Amino acid sequence: MLFIRPARPDSTGLLAINDLRTPIQDTISMNPEGHGYVSLPAGKYLFLDRDRIDDRRYRQLLRDYTKPAMYNEPIDTACMRRWLNGPFGVVNITDGDTLHLEYPMHGQCSWYATPCVTYNGPLPP
Repeated sequence: MLFIRPARPDSTGLLAINDLRTPIQDTISMNPEGHGYVSLPAGKYLFLDRDRIDDRRYRQLLRDYTKPAMYNEPIDTACMRRWLNGPFGVVNITDGDTLHLEYPMHGQCSWYATPCVTYNGPLPP
């Protein structure tokens, strides 16, 4: 599922910060191939995954990866701020638009699942 938040783009109109105080306007459920449909009024939007609609996952990751461990470095806090807040690409919807976005929903290898943490351990066979 993707969450849709109204965006206030920068001067280029292409990027916007994920303002956590701005309410989520809508959601879109994706099928296994990464296709979904939603009807939106004209405007500028960010499409976000569940981890970026608030700061819960952000705070949890900062707690879990503050210190280095056997196979990973400590979390990069500047990277985490960019991960949560962006800037992200803006989707511009105009009246009467039909827009096709692809969002593949394939799983990741476990050593890439945690953002902003460098994994140094052995790779699985």
